[in-house]
Amino acid sequence: MVRRMVAALVLFAAMGLGASARTWTPEKWFDKPKSPRIANYRIDAVLDFEHKTLEATETLSWRNTGTAPTQELPLHLYLNAFKGPQSLFVKESGGRLRNDRQDRPSESTSWGYCRLISARMDGRDLQGHTGEDETVHWLKLPRPVAPGETIQVEIAWENRYPKVFARSGWAEDFLMSGQWFPKVGVYQGDRWNCHAYHASTEYFADFGVYDVSLSLPNALGLAHTGTQTNFVTEIEQDPKRPLNVIWRLHAEDVHDFAWAVMPRESWRKPAMVEYRGVQVFYYINDRNRGNFQRQRRAVENALRWSEEWYFKYPYPTLTVIDTPREAAGADGMEYPTLITAGSVAFDPLQQRFEPEVVATHEYGHQFFYGMLASNEFEEPWLDEGITSWFTHKAMERSYHSLLGGRRFQVPTDFLEWQGYWSLPSADPLTRFGFRTLNLHSYFASVYDKSTVALNQLEAMLGRPVMEQVMRAYAQEMAFHHPTRQDFRRIAERVSGRDLSAFWRDFVEGTEVLDYAIRGVKVREVTQGGWLFSDKAPVFAAPQPAAPGRVGSITLERRGGIQVPITLWVRLENRDEQRLVWDGQDRWITYEFDSPVAAAVLDPDGNYPMLKDRLHASYTPRSVKRGFYYWSQMVWGAVAGWLQGCGIG
Repeated sequence: MVRRMVAALVLFAAMGLGASARTWTPEKWFDKPKSPRIANYRIDAVLDFEHKTLEATETLSWRNTGTAPTQELPLHLYLNAFKGPQSLFVKESGGRLRNDRQDRPSESTSWGYCRLISARMDGRDLQGHTGEDETVHWLKLPRPVAPGETIQVEIAWENRYPKVFARSGWAEDFLMSGQWFPKVGVYQGDRWNCHAYHASTEYFADFGVYDVSLSLPNALGLAHTGTQTNFVTEIEQDPKRPLNVIWRLHAEDVHDFAWAVMPRESWRKPAMVEYRGVQVFYYINDRNRGNFQRQRRAVENALRWSEEWYFKYPYPTLTVIDTPREAAGADGMEYPTLITAGSVAFDPLQQRFEPEVVATHEYGHQFFYGMLASNEFEEPWLDEGITSWFTHKAMERSYHSLLGGRRFQVPTDFLEWQGYWSLPSADPLTRFGFRTLNLHSYFASVYDKSTVALNQLEAMLGRPVMEQVMRAYAQEMAFHHPTRQDFRRIAERVSGRDLSAFWRDFVEGTEVLDYAIRGVKVREVTQGGWLFSDKAPVFAAPQPAAPGRVGSITLERRGGIQVPITLWVRLENRDEQRLVWDGQDRWITYEFDSPVAAAVLDPDGNYPMLKDRLHASYTPRSVKRGFYYWSQMVWGAVAGWLQGCGIG
């Protein structure tokens, strides 16, 4: 019965839900390669689910696209980050990452590894040595590999999966297999780029074609990168293991491959919905099934906006895993054509963080990391930052706010704004991810500052031009390794603007944009005192004189960024003025022939990165305004929560 259900499911998926003609097959996605296909993998693996181990072999086909020969080949062995407390990853993270932590480090089952058994080329065994730590292994090749030459390396290895607390591993009956195979570094020019696995970095790899064979216990459901090429008519049993079945998987023009297993009915029969020509498979956590439509709506919104803003998602399939709560460390992750995006069981207020923000963000990585494969070790803001900005824009277009009602709104970039101002000056965006001050600074700069900085760039260029910039960047850099220089070059070309000041202040710098109204004064104009004449001096009692009362306002630049900023003032005589201060000095005072009734710095919103809007505005009725202002805020919050519960 199980065999028939699986066969029917795969046949159904292969046929598709729509009646329109399909241009791809599970074995061949594209008529022409979309990427250089530098690193190609053929992997055969067997999973021992009971003991959480895996034995595997791979044939790596690698082409030297550099400018010089190389006689070394570095391999990432990412799972060795969890081999013991001596790894860089554990020392830097302290066994914690995001909101999860390592469980029971005194037990062997909490740890894992990737053990290289053998490597051969041209029929010869290859020797090697570890790199900065055991997450990188350098192979010594038997001969130099010339530019343009392709080699094949036969590799055998075994994995032991750790108890998951960071991306890969197991928890109860769930196993996430991410960064699970020996993966070659990136050869650029005459040198290799192959960093060790740090706590504050992710990944960097070349595009290629993957053909993966997995032998799994037949009780497991499998979620995976790519498409399945067998089971079309019947289950393929493993002839060496009667209780196992073989899954054959294929992916093209991707730079990574991941999969997960779980012995659940919802995993053996995942929900499949075709949207805009993409077969989207949802692996639902049963306890969250009530919110499945919210997750689906978020994914489909993201597919729509990415197609309209950048280009159509080119892969035939997308897998969405609703990660179990006990495997929270594996949640919120991105792999080519596969994302982990947890949902919630009960959320009457619909705060739109889970599943909407998480699903939208992880899908955004299909572009910024997946197809625009920037170096996440050295320039993490190009994937995490731009993806966070995409998430903010997509959420704004789809939902308008993270939480809100008729009287209360939490904007979709609120978390990024809050995160940036919690630690704004520790690191520039150009800092390597593993060299930031700490994990707090990593998130504040890479995710949060990038988002508000891109908001600032949009304010400078205007939304139509910013949309053109992002579209050109996405289309020109797809299936390449873009750098920040590429982004700047394209932005300047499309906008016709010199962005050196923006780059200096917001990308390479750590100063903040902080202007405030320091003080407002009112002075009575009087005349009198001793008056001189031809006769003896005469005293006249001081009395009011024209214009009567005058005012002044003092502005202060508290941050290091110097930009021209507009001051709008309304005087008591109903006169309105707009003044522009160049911000070169630390303060300036303007005087007027009437008291100031109201004032606002940056009234046009030209600087989204301005720190303190509260102190960038003024009204003389501060006490009364404060009472009404905060009462409206409190009542608006209460009303928003009540409306989220369906009351009011």
